[in-house]
Amino acid sequence: MTLNVVIPVFNQSYALAQTLFGFTQQIPPFNQCRITVVDDGSWEPINAIVAAYSNELNIKYIRLSRSGRAAARNAGVRASDSDIIVFCDADRIPRPGFLAAHYQSQRHSYGVVVGHVMEMYVSQPEANRKIVLERYMNDRMLRIPQYCKLIYKLFDDHGDTRSPIAWAAMLSGNLSMPADYIRELGGFDDRFKSWGFEHMEFGYRAYRKGIPFHYEADAINVHIAHSRKEQSYELLITNSHSLFANKHPDEAVMRYLDFMLGKISLRQFESMAADDDMLDEANHSGSKLDDDEYVRITS
Repeated sequence: MTLNVVIPVFNQSYALAQTLFGFTQQIPPFNQCRITVVDDGSWEPINAIVAAYSNELNIKYIRLSRSGRAAARNAGVRASDSDIIVFCDADRIPRPGFLAAHYQSQRHSYGVVVGHVMEMYVSQPEANRKIVLERYMNDRMLRIPQYCKLIYKLFDDHGDTRSPIAWAAMLSGNLSMPADYIRELGGFDDRFKSWGFEHMEFGYRAYRKGIPFHYEADAINVHIAHSRKEQSYELLITNSHSLFANKHPDEAVMRYLDFMLGKISLRQFESMAADDDMLDEANHSGSKLDDDEYVRITS
């Protein structure tokens, strides 16, 4: 079983350099996995960052005209020749066991494997590379993002789930999946151009196809947190959900917006998304939902 890594990037050259450093730290032989960097029309020198790591990593560079993250991931998949695709965002530094954990999990699950996201907050990270790498290397001052902390509760202590909203955990910044499944599903919907729910929409199709979901707590990458100055999160969420819901006008998808805007809890969302038999199964699956778990939009 072979792995290819796909990293979509639009600008973020500084973050990409730290992420590629993280791939040099992978446990052998995973430090030699093919990495495909898909440059989605950046004006920053992404090709120079890739070239700087060409002697340390098995790395490939693809450049697109500006097409969006969904199209960039699809281009990376088309350029891959492995059994398993690992998606990692350009601002997510992988911990040394990241690829090994995805590999081991895929050996047993062979479906959607959701990794574990940590997050660091560093003021002006571009001017503080030493601090960024020190926190990454020593696992210091990191936290689990609030959405991830909620959504990981859909999985039991073994990382398995029977929740009818497992697709809401489809976070493609840290994710692996058999290449054949990706192609069978038609990849990500490239009509999603901006930040948003192209990964949840893809996950919804995977869930409806019966592909199993698994959470792998040891497949850790570390997000270098940053703000999105162009639009508010609420507007980005609403716009992206509109495309998702128009494509899948189902109750679960409709109620996802209420969950993301903090109007209903995770438990309420799961209940609304399920029929009685599915909900009974989810309640006895080992998930850890509380009554007051709500998404909080902080920026």
